[in-house]
Order: sequence, then structure tokens, then C-alpha cells
Amino acid sequence: ILTILGNSAVLATAAKRSSLLKSPELLTVNLAVADIGMALSMYPLAIASAWNHAWLGGDASCVYYALMGFLFGVCSMMTLCAMAVIRFLVTNSAKSNSNKITKNTVCILIAFIWLYSLLWAILPLVGWGYYGPEPFGISCTIAWSKFHNSSNGFSFILSMFLLCTVLPALTIVACYLGIAWKVHKAYQEIQNIDRIPNAAKLEKKLTLVS
Repeated sequence: ILTILGNSAVLATAAKRSSLLKSPELLTVNLAVADIGMALSMYPLAIASAWNHAWLGGDASCVYYALMGFLFGVCSMMTLCAMAVIRFLVTNSAKSNSNKITKNTVCILIAFIWLYSLLWAILPLVGWGYYGPEPFGISCTIAWSKFHNSSNGFSFILSMFLLCTVLPALTIVACYLGIAWKVHKAYQEIQNIDRIPNAAKLEKKLTLVS
């Protein structure tokens, strides 16, 4: 309920001020869409199965649940990665270059994220990788057990782990470390200016934090 209400509030706010949205904010909207999609398509089945202590439905509902989880999960991860990269680029760009990230560019990026997520989600349906119940039997996801039992499952899980988890995570960490380093260097520059008036110093610090 909180997931649906919170992300619905984000989408409603974005719709109200759609003409005022900056291009990077479209990624926040996309993240809300992915989160609310996961909540609507997966949570009811997951909650009902948890109360039942066993998966409700047959193989078809299991594949559906796993497909939705993988689609929205990869989309969320890649959106977070894109947000980190854009923030890094804006932070490290001159003011004149920071406006080059247009809405069209971000829309193309969002379309790529969804196509990338959809590709990985449907690969198990066309023969590379498998979907199946989780060990506790109350939800479905990638068949992790196939990692040891099948070369097909091994190659899929390894590729997915590297391209949908490790690489985006490392990119996110690298970008935010780069931003933190930039902030640290800027703060040092402020500290080195001894004769700057207190009001101006405070204003620069507040601007830096923003």
C-alpha cells in the first residue's frame, strides 16, 4: 500500500508540473513507474502465497511473476545507474555544458532501459536461462539451482549477474565517489580562501551542499 501510494504521489506530482520537469527528473518518474509496476503485478501474489505458505497458482503464474520481477528489477537497477551517471556528468561539467542533457536524450535513454530490461526478461522464455520457484516455495524468480546443474543456466546467470548487477553497481559507486571527490575538492578550495566574507562563505557552502 505504501509503495503504491508513495509512487502514485510521485507520478501525480510529475503530471501536475510536467512542463516544468527538468530532463534528469524524468528518470525519477521512470523509477516510480518501475516500482509501482512491481507493486501492482507482483506483491498481491507474493503476499497471498506467503500467507498460504506455498505458491498459489501453477507454472503459468510462476513464470509471469518471475518475468515481472526480472523486468521491473532490471529496469530499476539500470535507471538508478543512469541517474548516477547523469549526476556525475552534470557535477563535472561546466555550467555552459550542463544543459546538454535534453529531454529527448533522456527519453531515448529511458526507452533503451526498458528494451534492455525486456530483453533480459524474455531470454528465459526463448531458451536461455530458466524461471522457477524460489527455495522457500512462496515466490518465483530465476532458477538459481540451474547454476550448477546446467551449462545453459550457468551461462545465463553469470551473464545476467555481471551485466545487470555487478556492472551497474560498480558504475553507481564510481559515479558517486567521483561526485564526493568533486565536492571534497570544492570544499577545500572554499576553506583555502581566508579573506572571504562570512556571508559569502556560508552561501558558497550552502550552494555546494545543494
